[in-house]
Amino acid sequence: MSIRTNYEKWYSTDDYYWGLEPGDFLEELIRLCPPEAGKKVLDIGCGEGKDAVYMAQKGYDVSAFDLTENGIRKTIKLAETKKLSINAYVDDINTFEIQEQFDIVYSTGTVQYLFEQNKKEFFDKINRITKKNGVVYFNAFVEKPFLELPPDWDLEEKMWKAGELFTFFPDWKVERIDEVIFEDFSGGVPHFHCMDTIICRKMLL
Repeated sequence: MSIRTNYEKWYSTDDYYWGLEPGDFLEELIRLCPPEAGKKVLDIGCGEGKDAVYMAQKGYDVSAFDLTENGIRKTIKLAETKKLSINAYVDDINTFEIQEQFDIVYSTGTVQYLFEQNKKEFFDKINRITKKNGVVYFNAFVEKPFLELPPDWDLEEKMWKAGELFTFFPDWKVERIDEVIFEDFSGGVPHFHCMDTIICRKMLL
């Protein structure tokens, strides 16, 4: 079992570390790319699967991967309790390979695990696996000198520079782009994050 991330341990309990409420951003993605027969979704870094399962409930054909074996085990279990089928498997954001193309690709709280030397290749890959007119959602934790490192910061996580995430989508149609500071309680200790977010649409062949 991987020891590269503490989430392997945190996901080992019966409780869901992040709860079971789907992310608010999913409604925006659904509005921008409504579910239809055959529409495919990829959740990169799915954790325990709450967002992936929600998208399957909405009618998408969902694939999802995470570095943690416990996360994928709980993703499959959550899907089964709702009588849903999801292609969920263990993989690494730094090295994953996939031949399919997707209508929606999203990743929340995960790109900070990308090694610096893999960033360009990763986003080139995102471009390849996103269908024309497909929509992507990414966020990145941003370093600010006035914010302390979060108490549950993980073994291989690296902060991004402000605005860096946006530079990987110069030819895409931006649907939303923002930077926010918010309070978080993950790990049981109140703290603040700065996060950059982009939602954009692939317009080119």
